[in-house]
Amino acid sequence: MKKWWMAVSTLLFAGLAQAQSLGALQVNGQAGSQQLFQKVKAVRCAVGQRGTCDAPVFFDLNTATSVPAGTYIVGFENSIYPEMVNVSGGYTTTLNLERISVPSQVRGQKIRVYRDFSSLIEQKKIYMTMFAMNRHLFRLDKDNFGDLYIAGLWERDYVQRFTYEVCPRIDAYGEVSSSARAVCSAWNKAKDPMGLRELYNFSNDGTFQEMWVTFPGDVIPSKHPRYLVSAPMTEQDFVAVFPGAYKVQAEGKNMPSVSVKVGNVSQNASTFGFSLNAVKSFINLDGEDCSSARTWKTESRAYCTSDQQEGCDRSNAESCEPM
Repeated sequence: MKKWWMAVSTLLFAGLAQAQSLGALQVNGQAGSQQLFQKVKAVRCAVGQRGTCDAPVFFDLNTATSVPAGTYIVGFENSIYPEMVNVSGGYTTTLNLERISVPSQVRGQKIRVYRDFSSLIEQKKIYMTMFAMNRHLFRLDKDNFGDLYIAGLWERDYVQRFTYEVCPRIDAYGEVSSSARAVCSAWNKAKDPMGLRELYNFSNDGTFQEMWVTFPGDVIPSKHPRYLVSAPMTEQDFVAVFPGAYKVQAEGKNMPSVSVKVGNVSQNASTFGFSLNAVKSFINLDGEDCSSARTWKTESRAYCTSDQQEGCDRSNAESCEPM
């Protein structure tokens, strides 16, 4: 009788422990009519252990979904929540989508809303996902709607190859280019998401370039087209996105784009729980400092050419190249 009770007690305790390790995640909002997938994507990752992530889970808006307790990257229709999201056992963590309507300055038959990668908040989302997952969060296709967009099940995954799996064993490849070693050095030595910033050069037009190392040890600078958050829409439509920075533009030559920031986002906040404060290593070149440099690097951006770029204050340069 005693053994039977001990066995039952053990099962009850195990069941209680399992229940306590489960929480719930809910994302509230209404998707726009041209947001085609309308599913939340969440990936649980171990903080501080790069590439240690579970398989993604998908669920509907406005529905509490049971998930294991832990820290998650959460996305919706190619927009990404700007911080890792903690889900505690026995509790529901709720996130809210923001709505972007078409600004009055934008007029046209087909209007696109895409992520503004000239903004630090969207750049940090790239660093966060690549540091945690060793890959990008969404499957993307280069040909949908004439722009980069979320790929369907049978469509070509544009970013699947950007995994940097070669970097941990780059030395085993013998003679490789110095640029490949430099890229892999940045990848291997990164202690936090911002350590990956040298791999990315973000442009003001919503595109960015990623330095990628192939298995033979070659470096390929690959340009990412704009990341749409919906199919092209009309002036009466809206899109639902996570807090961040976006651009709205009508299709056509020389059409103006309007930058929109939504949600409570702090440009100075840390990403992934790491402080972004760094000890400056200001470099003097030929007796001159970075005030006369052509390009420079700060703790926020690796490729600065103008003080007008966000995160590129020349007085905060860590290193630079001469004119």
